[in-house]
Amino acid sequence: MNPGTDLSEARRPVARILVPEEDINVPGPRRRPDDIDAPVGLIRFEALFVFLIGWLLFAAVGYRAVIDQHVVPADALDLMGRAFYVWHNDPAKLAAIGFSAPPLQTLGLLPFAIVKPLASSLIALPVASGFWGALALMLIHRTLARCGFTLGRRVLATVLIAVNPLWLFYASTGMPDMIYVAALAATVYFVFTWVIEDQPRFVAGVGLCLALLSIGRFGLILWAILLAIVVAVVLAVRKADDDESEGLLITLLAPTATVVFLWIMICWVIAGDPFGWIVDAQPFGGPSASNATQPVELGNLIKHTGAVLIGGSLITVLAFVGLIWGAATRRDAIAGGMAIVVLGGIAVLVGNAVIHDDMSLLSLRSVLPLTVFGIGAAAWLARSQGAIGATMAMVSLVLAIPAAGIAMDRYPYQNLEQAFLRGMIQQKDQEGTSSRGGYRVGIEDSQRMAAFIKATVGDRKNTVLADNSVVGGVILLTGRPEAFVDRVDEGDKYFLEVLDAPWGKVRYILTTTGSGSGANSINQRYPGITRGTVPGFSPLYRSGRYMLLSVAATNPRRTADEVSP
Repeated sequence: MNPGTDLSEARRPVARILVPEEDINVPGPRRRPDDIDAPVGLIRFEALFVFLIGWLLFAAVGYRAVIDQHVVPADALDLMGRAFYVWHNDPAKLAAIGFSAPPLQTLGLLPFAIVKPLASSLIALPVASGFWGALALMLIHRTLARCGFTLGRRVLATVLIAVNPLWLFYASTGMPDMIYVAALAATVYFVFTWVIEDQPRFVAGVGLCLALLSIGRFGLILWAILLAIVVAVVLAVRKADDDESEGLLITLLAPTATVVFLWIMICWVIAGDPFGWIVDAQPFGGPSASNATQPVELGNLIKHTGAVLIGGSLITVLAFVGLIWGAATRRDAIAGGMAIVVLGGIAVLVGNAVIHDDMSLLSLRSVLPLTVFGIGAAAWLARSQGAIGATMAMVSLVLAIPAAGIAMDRYPYQNLEQAFLRGMIQQKDQEGTSSRGGYRVGIEDSQRMAAFIKATVGDRKNTVLADNSVVGGVILLTGRPEAFVDRVDEGDKYFLEVLDAPWGKVRYILTTTGSGSGANSINQRYPGITRGTVPGFSPLYRSGRYMLLSVAATNPRRTADEVSP
């Protein structure tokens, strides 16, 4: 470096580089990065108040939907069951979280599964999702404050988000999606705080949240990489210092790389399959426990992509238009970068359906990340575009409510959203009704089977053989996972050994009938078992699609061979 070189320019903070050029070299007092006054201050305990009110609202609505109206998504039941096994199975083990689904979703439910009566009665479902939904709402509220929303405007915006029927469904029925939604809301908050406050230390918060996102929904790993690429491009355009740019990108991606590496090693050591989660898992999930698939056709792909974006994430669509406008008219690098991230998110969403050749993966739940990011984009437009941006943000939040309601009623690929909406409007029990997508609403069959097993088995342990990946809801409702021999106890190998020769080892087998039984390992091992045509297994009790069979004490085929001449 030549003598006399000004080191202050080379060492200027990276956050400043993200600001449009005209804001960097302005004479007079130093201004904030986006030429707006400092973020409006929060009233003391305001954020805590938002969290508590939101949690109370979501838990109350969820109690009504889950306990009184029996709108219980299968995914919520399954993951709460896995969290329940971690604490109360015999033996209890953390491996019960599984190795194909994103681990953060089950880990986030663990604190709410500790108390047996709350978990087995399903009250823990709305309490858990309500907690994470309220945390996400609080973080969004904080982001609105960072972007200059006045008290009245940010309260109104927060209320509009909370009462959106789609947000209500996922925040109140136990669906685990609100866990990664909260992580994404925290990511947006830290990004905006970093830029607005001009403090690079907040980059560490962004990196940590991206790591949580990666194990909250595997598809969000691609978002982390996309965000890093966008940041790198913007830094290059702004001629940022190479050392600081490298440090920034490492801080962003190192936590994500670490948790992904650790997850690969855990899957390798415990499950023996380090990359099975990549093959088996779908980046953003699909309809809850649905076995039906819909092959992808170009016309339907375009049609349903538009429908799910407008119905499930209208604010993102409108905010995207505003981002393009801001990037083009004001040379707003941050708006341009956010627009690229939105396009990348849509590409991941569509690519998920195309790769799996399944239109049903374009479900309403799959646009939740885009919705959170769209709310953040609208907040940024309100800050950078002034009154016009603020008006666009509020109008978008208002229009998103009827758009979500229409989508929940009419869009074909969903997770009981229609039943939830109908229950809210009619205030009637939805048990036994149908919901769009071919679902039969309710858990009465599971409850009856659970009650029968409790009365039949009593306090005995390891007496019912069951594939928990299929009948996990029944096991949870019994409140006695120790009574079952399942995949969680000693792993798949032991479970399959008992399944091959259950005689004298277990007294009962719990399995399923009808649609979906093909995925049941018990039905695959013993075809016709539910029809009573397999020797050694006698049907004992049936409740809906669930069947409990008694198991002979000795192998009937061996006995027949011994007495034959």
